[in-house]
Amino acid sequence: MHNLKQMSATLMLYQQYGFSSPDELDAAISAANTATQESLAGLKGLEAAIREKKELQRNLLGYIGTKPARDGLKAQKSEKARRAYREQHESDFIIADTAARYFREHGITKLPASKALQREIEQLTVQKNAGYNDYREKRQRAQELQTVRRNIDQILRGAPSQQKKREQER
Repeated sequence: MHNLKQMSATLMLYQQYGFSSPDELDAAISAANTATQESLAGLKGLEAAIREKKELQRNLLGYIGTKPARDGLKAQKSEKARRAYREQHESDFIIADTAARYFREHGITKLPASKALQREIEQLTVQKNAGYNDYREKRQRAQELQTVRRNIDQILRGAPSQQKKREQER
């Protein structure tokens, strides 16, 4: 009874999508798989962009956070006082040097505004979430079409359990 219900549902879906031959179904499956892969590639690109922006934001915030220590070094009059001050605030200078190196390596000469960078990250995240919803829909359609294809193949061949019974009866 379950198998009959599955076959009926499969045939209804087959007709609902408007397929007239198994070749059309195969073409739809390959198109759905291609669309799914393209959607996934777009998502990976967005995720990479978000990672880059977050790394820039982390370095920017680290650099901004060390400004008092850098300004304090400039205020020191003698070389001995500068050395002592630098040793005292060594962790801040390591963070500032790392951030400055990152900016140089990425060709950033003017630091972006922190709030603008945060808005960009939020915008990319919204796009990524919408992309994931699109990807899920495309993946679900591809899976549904593949299930229809497997069920159609099974219907056309006949159920394996029925074939075994026939062979055993002979």
